[in-house]
Amino acid sequence: MRIVRPAIMMATAVLGAAATSPCNSQTREAPPVQARGNDGAHESDVVVRGYRDRKKPKDRVSIPATASAVTNRTKFGYSERLAKCVLKGDPTTLYKLRVVLDGEVNTWRTRQAQDWLVRSNITCSENVALLSFSGAPVQADESAAFIRALDGDFTGTPPLIESSPLGRSIFDRGALVIAALHQYMPDLTLTRAEVDDPIIQARFNMRELARNRFRTAVDRRYFEAAVCMVHAEPELAVKLAMSSGVARMSDAQELLIDRTHACVGNARRVKVEPTQFRIYIADAVYRWAVAVRNTASLVPTSA
Repeated sequence: MRIVRPAIMMATAVLGAAATSPCNSQTREAPPVQARGNDGAHESDVVVRGYRDRKKPKDRVSIPATASAVTNRTKFGYSERLAKCVLKGDPTTLYKLRVVLDGEVNTWRTRQAQDWLVRSNITCSENVALLSFSGAPVQADESAAFIRALDGDFTGTPPLIESSPLGRSIFDRGALVIAALHQYMPDLTLTRAEVDDPIIQARFNMRELARNRFRTAVDRRYFEAAVCMVHAEPELAVKLAMSSGVARMSDAQELLIDRTHACVGNARRVKVEPTQFRIYIADAVYRWAVAVRNTASLVPTSA
């Protein structure tokens, strides 16, 4: 199976590993502000413009307001503090970071390295008890819908993305990926020409098929959808991964889903939890960047 173009067929997609979804609080584009002269006539030399990317929403993305969305943002906030400390670390810390970001996902080695990073930087948090989260179990109806949509599997117990409090936290790992992108590739760009290059695609597939073979079913399907989205809209995906501010991220996220709905089987509605969605997109962006640059890792051997 090639990861570049995963075969995903569905009518309604649910992209949410642990919980769905935050308030759909978008900042709308401010209308032009025009100054008036003494005679009351409009002048056009003063214009205030918003940053709105998503000009014509297609009403495809569903982001219901739930308490879990706030919880996930809180989890990720503490994980961001951890990541800032990790990136100031010594060569041993950076070695462990490379294992987490570039090693085989969901193996003992990568879990142990992530656990070590968390415990070694435990004092970075104001509240140690909240520094790292295992995450709530996947809601049965949400994960089952996701599995049915992607795999046609209507049976079995939905697997959990996170089952231990430290070494498997997707919030900790996601914060480490995003912090590494900001620290080591602050001017990162990915272009359509790069991700469409057959040599780069072959390199990407060769590495990622091996790296992701131990992901759980839900985790792997989510990652494949993210990989497809980054491949289809690399510039926009980089913007989402590197952005800051809830309103700006929400806008980029919904525009990305609008433009890449083929990656979720042309679903009429796509239900996402924004914090986790950004984590998966950032992970896929990082992997494409590694393939484009033909390097083993974006993390250096010394600070």
